[in-house]
Amino acid sequence: MEHLGSSSIVRGRGKNKRIWTYFEDEELIKALFEIALDPSWKSEGGFKNGYCQVLENVLAKKLPSSGLTAVPHIESRVRHFRTKFGAIEVMLTKSGFSWDDNRKMIQCEKQQYDDHCRVSHQTNYGVENLFIDS
Repeated sequence: MEHLGSSSIVRGRGKNKRIWTYFEDEELIKALFEIALDPSWKSEGGFKNGYCQVLENVLAKKLPSSGLTAVPHIESRVRHFRTKFGAIEVMLTKSGFSWDDNRKMIQCEKQQYDDHCRVSHQTNYGVENLFIDS
């Protein structure tokens, strides 16, 4: 590793992270929403190839000094959103979970949430049938 002045450049997995600002996230979500409404970019279960390049162009116009690129920045952030918001989507499909639009959060009983987390964790590790009553 080479030292240049008081800073150093460290490359490699997990070392070259970009911190997204609130405004960058907000503009990315708005751009995703816009292309989701455009039938020329919709595909079954997602977007057609090249959508990240479209997002890069939109963000370059709205946030010219951000330096966001399709790969790795936008692609990585969309994957992050899928992971985080996918868990919320799964909960909302279940009975007893609802969305509180005023507080912008999921509402449910604590026991129900605890049960969901326990089952979800076990399913992720392949032991989904561990607590089934006989």
